[in-house]
Amino acid sequence: MVATADLVAVVLGTAVGAATVGPVAALTVGITTIVSILVSRRHAWRFAPSVLTDLPSTALIVAIPTGLSAAVLAPLLHVAPHAAIVTGLVTLALLVVARSTVFAAVRRRRNDGRDQLRALVVGCDDTGVRLGQTFTHQLNYGVHVVGYVDDDRPLLADLGAKLGSVEALPQLVREHDVDLVLVGFGAHSDDKVVDAIRDLGASPVEVYVVPRMYELHQMHHHNQASELIDGIPLARLRRPAYRTASWRLKRVIDVVVSGVALLVAAPALAVIAVAVRRETGPGIIFKQERIGLNGEPFTLFKFRSLQLAAGEGDVRWSIDTDTRLGPVGKFIRASSLDELPQLVNVLKGDMSLVGPRPERPYFVERFNETIPGYRYRHRVPVGLTGYAAVHGLRGDTSIHQRAHFDNLYAESWSLWLDLKIAAWTVRQLIPRRSPEANLPVPAPPTMDDIEQLDSETVQLPYIAPRTRVDDTTGGSERTVIIRRSA
Repeated sequence: MVATADLVAVVLGTAVGAATVGPVAALTVGITTIVSILVSRRHAWRFAPSVLTDLPSTALIVAIPTGLSAAVLAPLLHVAPHAAIVTGLVTLALLVVARSTVFAAVRRRRNDGRDQLRALVVGCDDTGVRLGQTFTHQLNYGVHVVGYVDDDRPLLADLGAKLGSVEALPQLVREHDVDLVLVGFGAHSDDKVVDAIRDLGASPVEVYVVPRMYELHQMHHHNQASELIDGIPLARLRRPAYRTASWRLKRVIDVVVSGVALLVAAPALAVIAVAVRRETGPGIIFKQERIGLNGEPFTLFKFRSLQLAAGEGDVRWSIDTDTRLGPVGKFIRASSLDELPQLVNVLKGDMSLVGPRPERPYFVERFNETIPGYRYRHRVPVGLTGYAAVHGLRGDTSIHQRAHFDNLYAESWSLWLDLKIAAWTVRQLIPRRSPEANLPVPAPPTMDDIEQLDSETVQLPYIAPRTRVDDTTGGSERTVIIRRSA
């Protein structure tokens, strides 16, 4: 209803502008406004739709196309700037009227018991109970509370429909055809809730969370992703990356970039292949099973840097310090040139340019059992480089931190984040030399200095030349003890 009303308002505004001030400016403003509305998520479901709340964003969506048309189109096509401005003002007025009408209809339908979304309240402390009772008694919010979820809390007995523990949340969402999950506070731990929400996977359910210290919630932060229900803010979590429209572009970019990169890097690939063949013998490409998207295995390609015994590479963590590495092997590993054949994996669809680094089945099985959240990193395709890698988490580094950064990437993904990670990776590949600090070295005490002292024993500070000084501990600063002879 809202999307249709917006479209009708913009079309009518464009028609009025075309009839009164000219078709060129009116069509430009109308088309660009429709595009802006489509990409702004203005049609997302909300508890309490409000024209006044939407007014700043509505004005901005119309003002930007109108301003650009007046500033750019008018000089190019010799069109009067006021033509775009008139169209914009008419369109804005019609959008406000259309939304006012539709929102009134939405509230009326909800109060009649229609258009009610089914919700689960996770957490049964005072906040969760208050939310549940508010939605039960105020139908205008459009929420029907199916039940409450918590871990072994006696209060559940007084709330009516107790559905189960937090760990059972994904199953309960499917069984009760739930549309909304409202996460408050209760006996459950945050870790359990995080895992349960991640396990929802590709489910179309929307998740809202009560922020910590919500009493400090500021009204000017109220927006389409955060709403206030009976004084309690609910922040909507972003949809998983693989449920967004821009996610499809990721694969297109992978194919184009990897294909072009393979063509451009062909001479370098040939040179490296010859060097590897001369140092390690036959078999210049090292093939190994790795775990990719959704835990599926695939064969990863790398330039061979070392001849390993059969099965040694499957269970050995790192070979960076192996004495069998030759000059070529050390160089291609240090410069990451050994990973260039993985562009073929990207082209095939086994990997992406950016994503969590793929690991071997032997280690994945053990990390899944011992590292919290490790299994969730496989929600997105593995990659040549990733968010953890550009933060220095490669080689012999913390697996806990890697899993944390990989999950941050999966939950925060955007095309812009991929671009930033690619730029950070290029910057890290460029060797940089850290300049050494030139510290002033005080001269050692002379005999004249000593003769002027009356005390039997004196202490003079002294910093040894060619020695770094540690910023936090004082490092090599020491005290020279000088004693007078009898």
